Amino acid sequence: MKVIKRLPILMLIALLAISLTACGGSTSGNSNAKFTTVYYYHPISPGAPKNPYNATGNSFTSFDTMQLAWSAILASDPNKFYPGLARSWSESSDGTKATITLQPDAKWSNGKPVTANDIKTSLAIAFTQGTAQSFSLGSVKVLSQKKLELSQVPGGTYKMFLHDALQQTVVPDSQYGKLLPKDIWSIIEQSQYTGSDKGKAAQAKKAQDKLTQLGKSITQYAPKTSLSAGPFVLKRLNPGEAYLVKNKYFYAANKVKVGSVSLRNYTGNQQIWNYLIAGQLDATPFTSMPTNILKNALNKKTNQKVVTPTYVAAALAFNQKYYPYGNTNVRKALAYVIDRKAVQKVAEPVVGTPSRYTDGMTDSAASQWIDDSVRSKMDAYNLDLNKAASILKKEGFKKKGDKWYLPDGKPWSMDINVVNGFSDWIQGGKVIASQLTKFGIEAKPTIVSSFAQYQADMAAQKYAVGFWLDSLSPNMYTAFARIYGTPDGYNVLNGKLVYYDQKDKTKGNWIGLPQTLKLSTGKKVNPGELTYQLNQMKPEQQKDNVQTLALATNEYVPMIEIWDYTHVQFVNTSRFNNFPVKDEGLMNNMPGVWMSQGYVTPK
Repeated sequence: MKVIKRLPILMLIALLAISLTACGGSTSGNSNAKFTTVYYYHPISPGAPKNPYNATGNSFTSFDTMQLAWSAILASDPNKFYPGLARSWSESSDGTKATITLQPDAKWSNGKPVTANDIKTSLAIAFTQGTAQSFSLGSVKVLSQKKLELSQVPGGTYKMFLHDALQQTVVPDSQYGKLLPKDIWSIIEQSQYTGSDKGKAAQAKKAQDKLTQLGKSITQYAPKTSLSAGPFVLKRLNPGEAYLVKNKYFYAANKVKVGSVSLRNYTGNQQIWNYLIAGQLDATPFTSMPTNILKNALNKKTNQKVVTPTYVAAALAFNQKYYPYGNTNVRKALAYVIDRKAVQKVAEPVVGTPSRYTDGMTDSAASQWIDDSVRSKMDAYNLDLNKAASILKKEGFKKKGDKWYLPDGKPWSMDINVVNGFSDWIQGGKVIASQLTKFGIEAKPTIVSSFAQYQADMAAQKYAVGFWLDSLSPNMYTAFARIYGTPDGYNVLNGKLVYYDQKDKTKGNWIGLPQTLKLSTGKKVNPGELTYQLNQMKPEQQKDNVQTLALATNEYVPMIEIWDYTHVQFVNTSRFNNFPVKDEGLMNNMPGVWMSQGYVTPK
């Protein structure tokens, strides 16, 4: 159950959340105007390869790195996409095959055409990165230079097959094809075997290991030249910015009115605030900020705030292998101690609202899925210190003076892990630590150097308690996979669900819930299986599973949801107009997508 690629909080929220005139607009204005923004996938890294598979590679999605299409990320229409390198697409009636037709004029920045072979090579590389397996891709058949057919693995029933395939990174076969062995698709086919034949199973394991090895080498590949199929091509970069110029070979170059783009480097929210307040950014991604920063930003009259729905929540998560957090009642007691409203007021006063329930989804999503009869069975875990104390005493905890002691007699202390640069997590961690300490649990926030390091350490089970983003999508499979996916040991391999116990520290299981949970209704459920089933159902079939998972999350509290995010971003109208502020689907994407659709016009 592959989760979203490890990315900074700015990108996660800006992409998964869910300006001024009609598309096209005037073609007048300064075509040489430089559009300035922040690239929030990763900081600018001089010396890193121009490779989209490298974690810090100098490759910039929507600007010079393309996908087949761009999701609008809308709960109301999960299948809405904007064209990328694909002009059109369709799927078979059972959803197991997808036909992709490429833009007829799509070319790389060296003038050579983008072909179906480029897509086939890109999808082969997706197997080496583990992403193709997550949407059950089985094979790719080239039908013509500009047309291809994708098939799920035999027996595959993943309902989001086309949806996920359209969002894969596309790279040129001329550069990346040489990194793959000639028999790559035979290796891929061998890796997909899941039967009981021991010989074939051993061959499959060998093939899977080969793909993993290839994946590592591909991430280190450094192309000598930067080839772009997007609206811009990288011209130069330094520690402060990446500078890209318009790609004359882009298939929709006539729609792109911007001559060049400056992607400013950043090290945290504060740096983006400074850019924003100074009016230096033409577009600002989602950025956590306190009220005074919002006020200062809006003092710049040309800064316009744009608010769209989001489906992301911040939560305090627990690794249940660490004592005492494997005890469900302990986690419930902690939920009663934390005053979520007070935390949100300090940590996210501008772009957050306190979570009403811990149920694995944002309140905005829950309103569409949770019936009153199910909600009535859930605990809101409102602030109640007496109830928390009563629960702990029943579990053998003792309070001596103003300090709580564990049942083994040791004083209870807690490190709350947060990430450097994530100002909201840091402030939230401080408030929660203060609340816990006042209650009698000595707590403090511990800052980890980077999000990449944080994710790696968390997957390696190094933290007992830390912040986590859950929900993360209007798609319910993606939302619950943030808990009952890889973080809890469940993964999808070749279209089938597999489970990894916490004893294997290499598979990313850092939550460690039991596989079977007994609910207050008396029903026994496997949350990983219920989540996996969601990817085999159409949305209208998912409600029973969603409500059961929400109830399980509320009763077992694998994490305490603290606040829901509101997607707030900014555009600056001093140098450009024609931003897609009335199209929240486009606003959920990056500016390169806006420009490729005909938006953003220099004044």
